[in-house]
Amino acid sequence: MSNTTIPKNKIALPVIGRRELLMKSPYFAGLSEENLLRVEEMMREEHFDRDHFIFTEGDDNHYLYLTASGAVKVFGTSADGKEQILSLARPGDSFNDVAAFDGRLSPAGAQALTPVILYRLSGPELLSRSCSYGALAANIIRALGQRIRELGDLVSDLSFRPVAGRLAKLLLEQLPHSGSVKLTQRDMASMAGTAREVVARALKSMEDDGILRIERQHIIILKRDVLEKMAA
Repeated sequence: MSNTTIPKNKIALPVIGRRELLMKSPYFAGLSEENLLRVEEMMREEHFDRDHFIFTEGDDNHYLYLTASGAVKVFGTSADGKEQILSLARPGDSFNDVAAFDGRLSPAGAQALTPVILYRLSGPELLSRSCSYGALAANIIRALGQRIRELGDLVSDLSFRPVAGRLAKLLLEQLPHSGSVKLTQRDMASMAGTAREVVARALKSMEDDGILRIERQHIIILKRDVLEKMAA
């Protein structure tokens, strides 16, 4: 079961150019044209096939990645092999932010969910230029603060929100992107911090209650207001 029926190899993926990526990223807001050009010179393009690992948890990787096309899952793995998806990076999003700037090992792995085009920038080099690049230093602080807030929200969801509420929130957040990435029940379980069987039962219960309809692997929301209340 997934939230899209479009095969991954047939998806027409939009591609964001270098300058547009920088303009979308909170790290580079307010930089002068001259400094944006210098940052562009730092960017290195990389292509990865679907399911390819970009890096793994514990790698000595200090690059900030900007997603130009496709989707990347950022995830952690427990000692017993259980996966927790921390975020999905889509065009315009960044990942590996913490390891790029704190000089330590990557706290999570990253894997391509579709064919992806990425641009990487050296975190240490960005830090060395931050004080001379206008708003860059303040932007880094602000963006990392937002990352902390997002992780705090994830911990809160996993700790206090019931599974049905987590799944409702997930559906509301992810269905608008269903044309660009295929999420299986296993993926949804990894994002919701539960087992695939629990997700299957929850979806079936929502369908029985008339909240959604599952049709040829499409999930069609019938009662968005009810789903929003469950997610609240």
